[in-house]
Amino acid sequence: MKVVLVGYALFQLYTSYFGMLEPLVQRGVFLGLGIGSIFLMTAQRRLAEKQVRALVPLDIALAIIGYYVCFHIVFSAKRISNFMVELTTWDMMLGALAIAVVLEAARRTIGFFLPLIALAGLAYYYFGHQYITGTWQPPRVSALTFIETYYASTETIFGYMVDMGTRIIAIFIILGALLLSTGATEIFIKLATRIAGRTYGGQAKVCTVSSALFGTVTGSAVANVMAMGPVTIPTMRRAGYKGSYAAAVEAVSSAGGQIMPPIMGAGAFIMAEILNIPFSSVMTAAVIPALLYFMVLWFSVGLRARRYGMRPLERSELPLWKDLAEPFAALPMYLPAAALIALLMMDYSPTLAGSMAILVLVATLLVLRTLKCLLEGRARDLPEVYRTLLKEIFEGLYLGGKAITMIAVLLACAAIVVKVLTATGAGVKVSSLILSFSNDSLVIVLVLTAVLAILLGMDVPTTASYILASAIAGPILIRLGIEPLNAHLFIFYFAILSAITPPVCASVFAAASIAGESFWRVAGHAVVMAIALYLIPFLFIFRTGVLMEGTVFDIVYDTTITGLAVFAITGASAGFLLGPLTWVARIILYMGGGLLFFPAAWSDAGGVAIVVVMAAFSHWFPKEDPPHQPVAASLEGRR
Repeated sequence: MKVVLVGYALFQLYTSYFGMLEPLVQRGVFLGLGIGSIFLMTAQRRLAEKQVRALVPLDIALAIIGYYVCFHIVFSAKRISNFMVELTTWDMMLGALAIAVVLEAARRTIGFFLPLIALAGLAYYYFGHQYITGTWQPPRVSALTFIETYYASTETIFGYMVDMGTRIIAIFIILGALLLSTGATEIFIKLATRIAGRTYGGQAKVCTVSSALFGTVTGSAVANVMAMGPVTIPTMRRAGYKGSYAAAVEAVSSAGGQIMPPIMGAGAFIMAEILNIPFSSVMTAAVIPALLYFMVLWFSVGLRARRYGMRPLERSELPLWKDLAEPFAALPMYLPAAALIALLMMDYSPTLAGSMAILVLVATLLVLRTLKCLLEGRARDLPEVYRTLLKEIFEGLYLGGKAITMIAVLLACAAIVVKVLTATGAGVKVSSLILSFSNDSLVIVLVLTAVLAILLGMDVPTTASYILASAIAGPILIRLGIEPLNAHLFIFYFAILSAITPPVCASVFAAASIAGESFWRVAGHAVVMAIALYLIPFLFIFRTGVLMEGTVFDIVYDTTITGLAVFAITGASAGFLLGPLTWVARIILYMGGGLLFFPAAWSDAGGVAIVVVMAAFSHWFPKEDPPHQPVAASLEGRR
């Protein structure tokens, strides 16, 4: 199985360096290897864990079907691309099987929610004309049209979403996997500890910073939690934080990694494709929102630490700057990141930027490890050094190929739903329904869009939530005069927040399982911590300076006011500003922060006044008998 997945990753690398194959061939190989491998991995897991071994033959059969239905398209690409050709009965049967295995593979990787929506959409598309009348009646379609639309064309499961997966997203998944397999995680933790360790709440801020750094490589909330959580959550607990709060910090921090440039989540690449703009435009617009996101977490854990008397790390516990700048350890992380950012900012394609970053990474590792071995007089150890490096690269390619399988079926399943919305006109009808319900009120439409993105994000990755919500709500926001990039970033941000919003929130569930804490307790901490985060996207519409739009004054002013608003809301949530706050003071501070989110001179003046007064009040007249809790101050860890 490892060989198949490594080959899967190598196929993506080969086509990124030497050019993509023709569309149906490239996408057919990408999706076929993804679907088939998911079923083979299931069979392998059943055998290893001795679970329901009787189902292994079924898994293998589904794997063969998954490979075959897609490779049939690969080998029949020229025939199928001819619009004058009629599909054969065999083509029709394989088309039906392809749709079925896509839905089943998606169910096994991302849960029931999205596949059920896709299945309901397919039923509506094919049978709706017979059983539904009136406005919502879809057009009549034949079985031939159905299969041509969803299988034997570049419209749906081999459409532009799968193209984005094979052309761009896969490269960045491989880059992230290679960075991790070659030791980047340790550098992330050390750098974050050096940056945040000496501040209040330093142990939790290390989690925040490391997740931001790590998230910009992986672009996945759950991947962040699973990679960083086993390190950061125990560290926070030893520092005195409750396990549920520590897990919440990790969950919220990891979700934010998806909006942290330069890579962001897969949805950001799809956004650039939908809007037909350079990815660098999306990346630039996301810089301040990403900083605001992590500013909320920075303030939250810092103010909570001050409230409960948690001390920063000792200076002796911090890694030295010279260790972080030590070439043999640091350059393999810094150089690929620098190359990636430079190429993206110069408007080179993401495919080229990602593939060149991988090349820089491998070349840097090879040169530095060879040089280190020679400088230390261990020339005879070079074969072992190269074997170790090859093993790490092999492991990275394996992990990358494994992650790509999920992306492949996710995009194919999401494409099915989006095609239903466009082919039946259901998307336009839902949009009209939202507009009529809101009476064309922009604020109500924004709230409904936020709720829609969060609901569609239940039990599905951010990418799928963004794709579905943008297909429905994106045109509405644009119709109401919102710039396309602002509208799509608004939707994308709330799709990210769905990962931490109950009742179904994947990153919270992952963090709670690592911490061994109640899911609901962790979710409660996450929501309170994220109150200000739910307000930030509205600034994309009303304070566009935070998206780098307008004059320098507009950008600085909007960012400053927003930062103050975030500080106020977070302080009210934490119950601490410059001192402990009473409940009355917290409510007033919420009101002051809320005023700063409203774009008017009077509200800015009033909000600033309230925040300043409450800060002075909390300093000079703190709440009596502020709460304290015993703090381990990481004594166990220090011993």
